[in-house]
Order: sequence, then C-alpha cells, then structure tokens
Amino acid sequence: MSDVRRLERLLDDAAEKHPDRIAVEDESGRAISYRDLAGLSDRLQRHLQGIGVVPRDRVGIYVSKSIDAVAAIFGVLKAGAAYVPVDATAPASRNAYILRDCGVKTAIVEHPFADSLRAEWSAEWGAELPLIELSAPLDGSGLNRALGNRSGGGDVGRDSNAGRDVVRSSDETAYILYTSGSTGNPKGVVLSHENALSFVDWCSDTFEPTREDRFSSHAPFHFDLSILDIYVPLKHGATLVLIGSRLGKDPVRLAPLISERRITCWYSTPTVLSLLVQYGGLDQRNLSALRLVLFAGEVFPVGRLRELKKLLPTPCYFNLYGPTETNVCTYYEVRGDVPEERTEPYPIGKVCEHLQSRVVDESGLDVSPGEEGKLCIQGRAVMRGYWDRPEQTESVFQHFPIQE
Repeated sequence: MSDVRRLERLLDDAAEKHPDRIAVEDESGRAISYRDLAGLSDRLQRHLQGIGVVPRDRVGIYVSKSIDAVAAIFGVLKAGAAYVPVDATAPASRNAYILRDCGVKTAIVEHPFADSLRAEWSAEWGAELPLIELSAPLDGSGLNRALGNRSGGGDVGRDSNAGRDVVRSSDETAYILYTSGSTGNPKGVVLSHENALSFVDWCSDTFEPTREDRFSSHAPFHFDLSILDIYVPLKHGATLVLIGSRLGKDPVRLAPLISERRITCWYSTPTVLSLLVQYGGLDQRNLSALRLVLFAGEVFPVGRLRELKKLLPTPCYFNLYGPTETNVCTYYEVRGDVPEERTEPYPIGKVCEHLQSRVVDESGLDVSPGEEGKLCIQGRAVMRGYWDRPEQTESVFQHFPIQE
C-alpha cells in the first residue's frame, strides 16, 4: 500500500534522499542525521511491537523536548499507533490523568519523571503502567540505551523490514493533543495522518521550504504549533533546531541562538517575539538568514509588531490562526512596514486553500458580507473528534440547514 499517506513516511523518504544531512539539532549543538533518526525510530517500532503495541493503540511520550523525543514520535507512528505527548513541566497527576484517559498501552518516560508517574498511576488506579524509561543525555543515545537490552543489540541502522506487518491507513489516528483543561479536565483532540498531512502540504505550497532551511522548534510537542515544526522540515530534508522550555522563555539567550544557528524559519507565539524585541538586542544580531517569521496563538500587539518589522525588515511575516481542532485554518501575510498610525491588530486573513469556510448566524444561515457571525471550517484538516467524548464532539460540529 505504497500510496497510503502517513507521517512516518516523511522521515523515511527523507532518509533515503538525504541520509547524511542533519535532521535534528538540540540547543546544545548535538545532532542526528536522517539515516540515524530513521534507524532509531525503526528500533523503537520493533520494540513496541514486541511488547504488544498494535495499530490504533496509543503510546504516551513524557519526555523533554529532545532528539530522543523526536525519534520516539516516529517510532510510535511506525508501529501504527498514535502518540500522546504530555507536558514534561506539568504535574505528574495531570499527565497520569491524560495517559489514563486515552488508555495508553505504554509510555516513553524520561527518568526524572518515572517514579512520580508510577506513584500517581498506582495510587489512582491500583495498576502498573509499563514504561520505557530514558536517561540523559537525550541526544539519541538515551533511547538507544533503553532499547539496547530488549531489541537485539545497539545497532541503529535501518531495518528494511520495519513496518511490513503494520496495517496502514491515512485515516488512522496519528496523535492526540490534550487541551489546557482550564474549564475542567483536559480533553483529547484526535487527529489523523491525513489531518496533519493536509496541513503539512499546505505549508509546503505556501512557504516553499527547501533542504537548506533551518526551522525553529519553539513550541512544546503537546501544542499544535509543533506539527509544522516537526513535519514540514523533515518532509523537505531540512534541519529542525530544538529549543527547550527554559531557553524558549529567555530572550537574552534565545536571540543569539537564532543568529548562531542560522535559523531561516521561525514559528512561535507573538509573546515570544515581543520579548525578543524588548530584551533580545536584535539590532546587534546577524539574523540575515531569517526568511520567514510565523506567529500564532494570540493577537500580536501592533506596536511590538511594528518594532519587530523595523528591526528585521527582510523576512516575510505571516499571522496564522486556528484552534487545535483544525490546526491553522486562516492566514494573513503582513506586508511592508506597519504604519505609525495603525492601532488595530492585523486580521486573521483568508481561509487556507486546503479548507473551506462559512460564516453563519445563530440559525446556521450564511451572514451577509461584512456582518459578524461564527466561522465554520470544513475540510481535510478538521479533527476526527474528542477522545471518548461523543456528546462534546457532536456539539462542535455544525449541521447546516438547507438554504433556499
């Protein structure tokens, strides 16, 4: 079934075309090639299948942002399962709830978090969750060591038979991202391979990545911004530069990293960019490699955006908008200087070309141009639903009346 679209194939295809290129770098400068990243994910796939993980299972990932975390994501996908990333900085009780809620078969856990997760799991449910425990450094060697005594040696080379017994479908769940849960328990947004790939394809058409690009990975892997970060560069043989949570909040250290690592494509919330404007000393940095500045997740204050564009006038700027349920569904390119007299934020723009939209009133009827209404999105990127919450899923899908 070679024509089936799957996220893991992006890595394997790139490993065939660009085996020696750097796929992922971490903030300390450690790196892994496409060949070795694909090989390490193959090893994890074999181990997961060996312990009983089958297609449509869920596997938790409770690991700090790292090369090992990227390899874990692809190993889970290659096993035909869905990955469920959790916030490594969040309380163990919250992460235990998430992993229990979606019924993970096992979890890949960084060593400092393992005991607290076991304790929470046992106290709440009186059972034990099988763990694959990783120890530092998480530069690929942590996962390799964890698999060394279980998967037949330490070779990270490719396995030509990897994945041959996995039932593949682009409609299967690829990952489940849990919302903040600010109004109750977090709920899992279920997204398929096709959901993600339709967005990745749109990014490829819109931003035209090349293998020479170097993408930032600022967002944590349990946020939907990470889908662009991970899969777009790997589709094109580019390099993904990981930025951990502490560094990501420190503009004094972050600005020189963008310069030194020659980042070409940046993606984050406006808050982070505003901090870089205020404290990053951008006028003292060589950021000539930067060609794209993408931002999403909140409104960008016009004043800060004006300052940023004065400091960095060369890149193309895009405001991306959308909930986790659709990933990005609209976009707006901010062209030219921001006028001094402008006080209104820039709009969310037009609907992405792989989606369709309607703006409707409370009755579900289309509003007239210029009138306010509810934005409804249809298309390949729209989620499958909320995990094990059929009533909540039903409540967010709009059933339109027939219009005369």
